[in-house]
Amino acid sequence: MSLSDKIHHMAQIDFSLLFTNDKIDHEKIEYYFGKLGIGSLLIVPYKQEYLTASSYRSIMLAIQNVTQIYHRPPVLPGIDSVHGANYINGAILFPQPINIASTWEEGNARSMASFGARETLAAGIPWMFSPIVGLGMEPSWSRIYETFGEDPYLVGVFARAVVEGIQQRGVAACGKHFVGYSVPRNGHDRSPSWVPTRHLYQYFVRPWRQVIDYGNVFAVMESYTEYDGVPNVAYRNSLVKLLRQDLGFEGVVITDYQEIENLIGFHKVALDYDEAVKMTLLEGSVDMSMIPFNVEGWSNSMNHNWNDASIQNVVTKRMDDSVRRILQLKNKLGMFHTDLKDDEEEKDEIGKVGSKGRRAVALDIARESIILTKNEGGTLPLHNSNRKKSKVHVTGPTCDSLSYQSGGWTIEWQGATSDNFFQYGQTVLDAALGQSQWDVTSSCGVDILGDVCDGQENQENVSQQRLGADYIVVCIGEENYTEKPGDIRDLHLPQGQRDFVKQLKNESNAKIIVVYFGGRPRLLGDVVDNADSILMAFLPGPDAGQAVVEIITGDQNPSGRLPITYPKYQDGGGIPYWHTVSDQCTESNNPHEPMPHWIYTPYEVQWPFGYGLSYTSFQYTNLQVDAKTLSYSLPWSHDGKNSRNSIKVSIDVQNTGSRQSFETIMFFLFVENRHVTPEYKQLLGYKRRKIDPGQTITQEFEVTTNMLRHVGPHDDTHDILQMGQKFRVGVGATTDCRRMEANGSCTEMLTLEFHDKSQDIYDPSCEAACVLLETNGCLTIHKLSANDCYSMCRSSHSPTDTVSLGWGWNYVNCIETILLDKTRSNDSKCYNVDNMCRNVFASTATSSDHEEDTSIMDESKTRPEDTKYTKSSAETVLMAILAGFVGALIIIYPFYRNAKGKSSNKTKGRDHIAFSPISRNEMNMELEII
Repeated sequence: MSLSDKIHHMAQIDFSLLFTNDKIDHEKIEYYFGKLGIGSLLIVPYKQEYLTASSYRSIMLAIQNVTQIYHRPPVLPGIDSVHGANYINGAILFPQPINIASTWEEGNARSMASFGARETLAAGIPWMFSPIVGLGMEPSWSRIYETFGEDPYLVGVFARAVVEGIQQRGVAACGKHFVGYSVPRNGHDRSPSWVPTRHLYQYFVRPWRQVIDYGNVFAVMESYTEYDGVPNVAYRNSLVKLLRQDLGFEGVVITDYQEIENLIGFHKVALDYDEAVKMTLLEGSVDMSMIPFNVEGWSNSMNHNWNDASIQNVVTKRMDDSVRRILQLKNKLGMFHTDLKDDEEEKDEIGKVGSKGRRAVALDIARESIILTKNEGGTLPLHNSNRKKSKVHVTGPTCDSLSYQSGGWTIEWQGATSDNFFQYGQTVLDAALGQSQWDVTSSCGVDILGDVCDGQENQENVSQQRLGADYIVVCIGEENYTEKPGDIRDLHLPQGQRDFVKQLKNESNAKIIVVYFGGRPRLLGDVVDNADSILMAFLPGPDAGQAVVEIITGDQNPSGRLPITYPKYQDGGGIPYWHTVSDQCTESNNPHEPMPHWIYTPYEVQWPFGYGLSYTSFQYTNLQVDAKTLSYSLPWSHDGKNSRNSIKVSIDVQNTGSRQSFETIMFFLFVENRHVTPEYKQLLGYKRRKIDPGQTITQEFEVTTNMLRHVGPHDDTHDILQMGQKFRVGVGATTDCRRMEANGSCTEMLTLEFHDKSQDIYDPSCEAACVLLETNGCLTIHKLSANDCYSMCRSSHSPTDTVSLGWGWNYVNCIETILLDKTRSNDSKCYNVDNMCRNVFASTATSSDHEEDTSIMDESKTRPEDTKYTKSSAETVLMAILAGFVGALIIIYPFYRNAKGKSSNKTKGRDHIAFSPISRNEMNMELEII
């Protein structure tokens, strides 16, 4: 590839660039993908053109034809298929991710992703920008509904399921947004996140491990923002150390929309495009830039940086690595071996887009996602009299809107502007009118902003209908939005909507059933008191009306559970539920007593994480554990076979009601003591079970030592265990093992202990160091076992040093920098560890970290005669001289080459991926070499 080929292959352009006068321009397709060789295309709705799968596919075929004529690699189109193929006309619109998580059934996430991938691929698009792997902890944030909730474990499970569902269909998933983006400090999208490094690794990184280590996600999108002052797109700690080294991600990294250019005008960290590109190349690990418009600026700045002799080698290496990763991704997707076609098989797949069977799957998920949060006096299910129909009045701003049921990223970026764009669906009013046992009337009431509806029906008639109703179904909620345009300053539901519910309560004897449609948990205030029943629907999609009415009638038993904590007050107290134990509020015995208040108490929230009611009831009994002590032995220890490295917790759950129902059985950790302030509680795992009336099931759960790992006090990036730690396990969403009334669902106090006959004390830094050295072969070179390594590390500890145990965390960080660096050759890594960090295997422990020599090692272990790194003093001096000479040559050589080649074409000679233009056979050979 020529320099120009590489530069343009790393670029993704916006779909709108292909249009002239609102029509696809084939000359522009030829220019961008043929002449320039642009590598990727961002599919976004063009104006209000809601294209079908067939229309998109024809455009992708035209692009493919151009690349083949010009002998270019295939173009990789990508699209935000967030809840199904939401930008493709006729495709199934699934519930939003917050609803998927509300089902607490990861199989639903896998189904949504799999069908979304099939319908996206039918359009000729093999790359989906999904899932979001962020934690939904900031209730005001405009993208809460795109997350799988606030818990790191739950988010990881569902995000991984989405990755698996997408990629099993031959489509690339793209986890987003790396990292810390989901907690803007003030709740406004793209505002900086202030995330301490310890919290970053303890909470935010955990779901990413799920999608990278176990989900094998093909691509990652960096974020618009920063978590500690440096924009992610150009932050070495984020994209190089954390993503590439610590997490070991080897796939494609793409920027978010225009993020490199944002370094200039938005973040204000670069003076111009040249500097923005330079920062991204030298400090980050981005492979593809979502430009999306300024192709010339991107090309010029990339060329400018390549022509800078002082960084040319680094830039060349970065470009080669990025192009190689992009080509490998395209190869994984079969793009070099399988052409898009326009044959009967492809037409058959297009014909399945939006099928009845897929719609039925989406409807089932919608039913399971709706959460019953209040049901005063058993108001629901609605009971019809045998003598007459129930009089039901349906009202409110979201009662007759497919758009408000579906939210942003639906048909258009900010959501559908009209219900006319939907190919199917039922509003709550539509579904209510279809109930033969209901006498239905309706009114608008107030609009989405809380203002009285324009053109309101005859007020006297409406008032009479409400007065005569047995039930009033009032649908409230939010308008559509996503990202920055969805910022709010006040989390309260509009005052007009709250007042409207109060008005209905005051003027009628009807039972008030509130249905909430919205993407974030708006503060409901006195709506909760004025409602008899509340259904938290969030954004279930076009068929939400049918799902809601089926729950109201009792045809469906609600089983949804909250994946977030629903706030009661503006301060956000109690969110997330896993806040530290020291995060408390104060109150008085008398609510009317002025401050100061002296009684410390947990925060009051509207509904806790995991909460949800049903039309039946469950009783939890017979909680048992099979041990009181959890033992840990080192990974290489033979004692692990005899130690108790897990505790089995079991509990009986009985359906004491009269209806079959699903119950989500949740297991929480309550840590009693820890050197890093513990969480109030933390989800360990869960199981969703179907239980018949009167049936009792036994649910078991295994608590392992790894579940107690946390980022320790002496280093803010590594997981450790704390021996002697006390903890309880509590079962049930509302169980609180820190309060006495929860004893029936909480275990007695359990203990974590160290159990290893060959070692006396557990040292996490020694464990981390020896695991790294063993897995990378360095101990073999020194003819040491992992246990030898650990013993040497422990014995090097100075009794006068109460902080740094063993070789210390600085040593661990140093050897990680070398051993996890994929740019270094494996042959040299262990040598570099000994020479660039510390040669801890020298015969005498003379570390400068200690005031005195504390131990003399066993020379038979630490200095074997045939160890190739053990040298005499003279040999060491000679090696130092030789190393200095070689280093000088390395520094001088690039300048010599640059001077020698000034008159030659600079786009040749240093391009390691050597083809331009390229045929498919050549590409296959290149990939085999890669």
